Amino acid sequence: MKFEQIILVLKSHVFLILMILAITVGTTFVATKFISKQYVATTSIIVDFQNSNPFEPLGLPAQLSSSYMATQTDIIKSRNVALKVVEKLDLASSTSLRNWYLIETGGAGSYKDFLAEDMISNLTVEPARESRVIKISYKSGNPKFSVQAADAFANAYIDTTLELLMGPARRNAAWFDEQLKKLRSDLETSQSRLTSYQQEKGIIAIDERLDTETRRLNELSTQFVSAQAEAFDVKSRQLGQNHPEYKRAIKRESSLKASLNRQKRKLLEVKKQRDELGVLAREVDNAQLSYDTALQRYNKSNMESQFNQTNISILNKAVEPVKHVSPILTLNLAIAVILGLFLGIAIAFIIELLNQKIRVDDDLLQVLGVPVLAKI
Repeated sequence: MKFEQIILVLKSHVFLILMILAITVGTTFVATKFISKQYVATTSIIVDFQNSNPFEPLGLPAQLSSSYMATQTDIIKSRNVALKVVEKLDLASSTSLRNWYLIETGGAGSYKDFLAEDMISNLTVEPARESRVIKISYKSGNPKFSVQAADAFANAYIDTTLELLMGPARRNAAWFDEQLKKLRSDLETSQSRLTSYQQEKGIIAIDERLDTETRRLNELSTQFVSAQAEAFDVKSRQLGQNHPEYKRAIKRESSLKASLNRQKRKLLEVKKQRDELGVLAREVDNAQLSYDTALQRYNKSNMESQFNQTNISILNKAVEPVKHVSPILTLNLAIAVILGLFLGIAIAFIIELLNQKIRVDDDLLQVLGVPVLAKI
């Protein structure tokens, strides 16, 4: 179809096109006026992830800041946070919401979960690219409720972060508390064995006793060597076995040898006791070290479980919006004009195809197959 034909078709149906345009624009105008207005309230929070936990003074590495902010965004939009919002706003007690829930689901599923999902659907979370600010926006037909919901999501998010911080610490503290009972029992058992062994053997200062017995052994060794020399001297003089000096020398040698052997056995026994005492003492030291380490971890976890401060602060509370964000009359009318013109033109060409008329020379050729030979 040539441009001249298009213009003629549009001119012939201009009234129809304008009527469709007017109907479309008018309908859009009326519908926009009657559509429920939606208001958006925004709460701004700031996240200090560099020094978020006094128990971890190094903070978060800079390269992980983007993933950290993305994680916080997911937490804000989580069902856990939304359920807290439902509780804070006491939405479950609303009769109208319960009736809506029954109509939509027929009573299937959880009522509070249904409300939480609906709250999430109207929530928008926007983390800033170059800062630590997160904007929490909530859209509602009631401007006051949009403010309440935005602030409730911010507070519920703070509560959730505290739970995420304190929850594992509480579980760790409870676990270490149970371990401490066993470690304390092991320590007491080790100490009891050590004390019983010392009492049984009469050990007060094992090292001093060992030094004393060693000196005694050395003295006996010296005396024994002297007795051996004396006996050798007596034997070399050939006094005879019945000679009193010979008997005295031999008897002294034998006595010192027996005393020396007893002292050796005694010294070995003292060394054995020292070794066994050392084993028991090391068991006590290891048990004490395990107990002290667990106690330190328990104290740290216990403090973390009671730490009720968070790295999140509310920068700006939501303010009741004065203007609605939707529907936007000018935008809807502009769309209606475009849609009306398109629809009117389309209908005009459909009518033209169903009822073709001869408007130019080419129409005669196309409709009747007869060329125009002359014009009068």
